[in-house]
Amino acid sequence: MIPNAGEIVELAVRRQNINISELSRRLQINRRTLYNWFQQKKLPSEVIYSIGNAIEYDFSADFHESLKNIKPPSHTGSKESKEIQANSINYWMEKYISLLEDYKDLLQSRQFEPTVTKERFV
Repeated sequence: MIPNAGEIVELAVRRQNINISELSRRLQINRRTLYNWFQQKKLPSEVIYSIGNAIEYDFSADFHESLKNIKPPSHTGSKESKEIQANSINYWMEKYISLLEDYKDLLQSRQFEPTVTKERFV
């Protein structure tokens, strides 16, 4: 039995040891969409190309005809993009920690302030 396009793509994703959640984040789609694509007999060449780009895999050997007019995924700059992503993660992590510390200081300063109560006049 000849495997369908979705099965070929799923097998390539599994062989690259890419987590489905991570792949869905890279593609900015829902995980359910990925699983639905894996069940399809035919996939648009743009979908195959974008998945190949995300997992750094060239599907041209697997899909001779459908990827004929689409350029193969470019692996140049992938190291640079991973560095930029790592720097971005570190930046946001440090920013988050800084905000947490500021918030903690604010809560502590408000804890020691006298509270003002309103008296009810009868």
